[in-house]
Amino acid sequence: MGFKDKLKNALVGILTNEELSALPRGFQTIGDVAIIKLNSILLEKKNLIAEKYLELLPSINSVYLNSGRVKGQFRTPEKIEYLVGVENSVVKHKEHGVLYKFDFTKIMFSMGNLSERKFLATLVKDGETIVDMFAGIGYFSLPIAKHSKPKRIYSIELNPESFKYLTENIKLNHFEDIIMPINGDSKEEVIELSQSGVKADRVIMGVFPAPKDFIREALTLTKVEGTVYHYEGIVDKEKYLALFDEFKEIAETSDFKCDLLGKRFVKSYGPRLYHAVFDIKVYKK
Repeated sequence: MGFKDKLKNALVGILTNEELSALPRGFQTIGDVAIIKLNSILLEKKNLIAEKYLELLPSINSVYLNSGRVKGQFRTPEKIEYLVGVENSVVKHKEHGVLYKFDFTKIMFSMGNLSERKFLATLVKDGETIVDMFAGIGYFSLPIAKHSKPKRIYSIELNPESFKYLTENIKLNHFEDIIMPINGDSKEEVIELSQSGVKADRVIMGVFPAPKDFIREALTLTKVEGTVYHYEGIVDKEKYLALFDEFKEIAETSDFKCDLLGKRFVKSYGPRLYHAVFDIKVYKK
């Protein structure tokens, strides 16, 4: 029996048939917290429903309601409301052997990117120098440090809340000798790194929307023998190469050439729309 059926059975006599049919199919788990979304017809009984989640999920200590979206430059969750259980929004979430500590009411953590966080680490070769331009709390930097053998990772993050947890997570996972956290605007920080002599084997540009306005500055990190850039955004699956062409056009006007090494569709964003990642090798002409 699936979880939704178990939830329905637990709420028979408490909810109407219409309300039972409107129960969600799934939920998000972060650490020991379940985050649920509810149809508007269920909101008056949200606490009763949340109590049943606690009963049915022994490993869960609290239930929160997500009734908003992410917003603003830092993609902050709009409205996450405590319902039942232990009221503490700062969690430690373990994924692929990495511990992430953060406040999920202030910082977005996308479970849909789980496979990409692990896969990117498999591409890293021993001894690489990596620049993670939009590091967040260490979404990519931490698994790379855990599962690969890079020489150095420069992890840049502008959001002070995310940067606080990035520095905590580096210590929590004992990666102080591998990851250097930098609090600042990537546009400025990559130029400073380049001018100080840092050239990267790999540059991660993992942020939404696609960071087109940061490409020219990022290219200053390119090594003579070439650098791999991971560039991502939302694409129409039938016209997905438009995102690569966007990067290529800017690179070519800056006297670089590009080879597309690979692409991935990470998850769906709606009819024909996908989160896509492009692996692009860049060389100086």
